[in-house]
Amino acid sequence: MTDKKSEYFHPDGGYGWVIVTAIIFINVSLLILVPNFGLIFEDEFKEMGINAAQKSFLLHLNSAIFCVFGLFVSPFLKKFSFRQVGIVGATLMCSGIFFASFAHSYEALILCISICMGIGQGILMPATYLATNTYFKKKLTVAVSISVTGASIGQIFMPKIIVLLLENIGRAYTILVLFGISLTSLPCCLLMKPLEKPIIENMLPRAEGKTDSVYNETTVKKQEETLAKKLMDLFDVELLKQRSFMTIVVVLGLSFAAELNVVLMMQFILAKLAMLNKQDIATTIMFQYIGDILGRLAIPLISHCLKVPPKVCYSLALIFACFARTGLAVLYTSYYSVIFFCFCFGLSKGARAVFQSVIIPKFVTFNKLPVATGINMLFTGVATLILGPALGGVHDLSGSYVYSLHTTSIISMICILIWLLEWFFFTLRAKREQNMDETVEIS
Repeated sequence: MTDKKSEYFHPDGGYGWVIVTAIIFINVSLLILVPNFGLIFEDEFKEMGINAAQKSFLLHLNSAIFCVFGLFVSPFLKKFSFRQVGIVGATLMCSGIFFASFAHSYEALILCISICMGIGQGILMPATYLATNTYFKKKLTVAVSISVTGASIGQIFMPKIIVLLLENIGRAYTILVLFGISLTSLPCCLLMKPLEKPIIENMLPRAEGKTDSVYNETTVKKQEETLAKKLMDLFDVELLKQRSFMTIVVVLGLSFAAELNVVLMMQFILAKLAMLNKQDIATTIMFQYIGDILGRLAIPLISHCLKVPPKVCYSLALIFACFARTGLAVLYTSYYSVIFFCFCFGLSKGARAVFQSVIIPKFVTFNKLPVATGINMLFTGVATLILGPALGGVHDLSGSYVYSLHTTSIISMICILIWLLEWFFFTLRAKREQNMDETVEIS
């Protein structure tokens, strides 16, 4: 007699490329307001007297809520399809953008952008991650690279367009235009069709000597799980006991939170540190996005061909980001130097966006992926909410963004050091012990 064992089948193409295209348009249409927040609200924040810590808190609260919701969405992704979950998330994000056009206070912006859009993004993004990982396995790095690259293409000209809209129709109507663009995400979510046959059933021989009655009894007993056991299976807390997984979560969380602070505050940094006007800021950000696209497309493809591990590529991207920030902090008085280092920062940002999306999928099995992603997002959200305002506070205390940039680089280098220590004390030692055991067996 035989039992059934299920294995997931990943097409690595076909309709998967429609999924990738849909995700590109979802990201392009929805991720416009927050990346250009500085251009849109800089003048109003000056009038309100909002300091750097408050700006950072608003933006990082959005990211923190987005990340924290990842853990609570993972159970729903087991119960509902990623298309259904994605539609709910996109609807909330569109609503947040719409109501932000009528917001005229710091508290109202927190409600619309930080909370409403943060919850929506926290629901939507895990659904898009799962959709990509459902259709791709061997070509996952390439698919993610194309997806995140396409999302950045729309960002190249958006700063210039937003400045033009602000000058002609004002802040409120500019956001309403962005709301109209965001509505295109809804039909794109409908294109995220679940895989009709995601599993292959292999027939495995059942051990001889087992009668059907004994088999049925053991099956019934196995199904009689306690509520605590079901919750443990639902959230897969066993992952928390794995040192390598938790190291990945800590490194990705801390580095993401630190790097995100520079990404979100870049337009404020260029305005105050480099003393650029809105047109020059838009031009500089445009070059940053060009570098972002090259980093998302070229570097992952090269690493895929050379078979360089994602953790190594992510670490190198962090080092390059530190170089770009240091250059910006030292040579901020030169406009062309600012453009060059922002381009370099965009290059590292694009590479990080790809590799941080594939490190966990390549570490855990497909069944554990939703929960593993949720745990990572939860830690990242907590780290973001702590580090973001703290880095903003560094600016307020020092009166300059230079020290904030250097502090971010220190945090990123600490993350690389954590991985190096893990490799030296655990991975390398394990390999040495394995080689010694093989040598003893041979002798």
